Amino acid sequence: MDHINRFLQKQDVKLFVGYIIFAGLATLVDLGLLYSLTEFFRVWYFYSAIFSYFIGMVINYSLNKYLNFRNKSKQIIPQFGLFATVALIGLGLNQLILYSLVEFVKFWYMLAKIFAIFTIMFWSFYGHKKLTFNIFR
Repeated sequence: MDHINRFLQKQDVKLFVGYIIFAGLATLVDLGLLYSLTEFFRVWYFYSAIFSYFIGMVINYSLNKYLNFRNKSKQIIPQFGLFATVALIGLGLNQLILYSLVEFVKFWYMLAKIFAIFTIMFWSFYGHKKLTFNIFR
């Protein structure tokens, strides 16, 4: 219950909304690349998803560091390393959900990706808020 009260604090809500906007832009790039690589270049959806996720991760880091969290840390490489660690856990969850929904439930890979995105969104926000942009200020 204490976590819910903390989340509802004004600053957290503002950061979460900003995170959703910037992560949403990165997600559009992720989805666009996933679809393009899979449909036009005939790359297996599982591999396309890994590549598109990494591109989205770099965009998400840049937008959230400078525009949302307004993080001024000059330790870009270690900070991005921590961001990437949180994101790699998200990628593992993403791939597990994507593969499971496509191969076992027979979802279209794009619909499965959308389910994965919404599942991972909260993990990513709190992981980056509590770790990436908190440790390196």
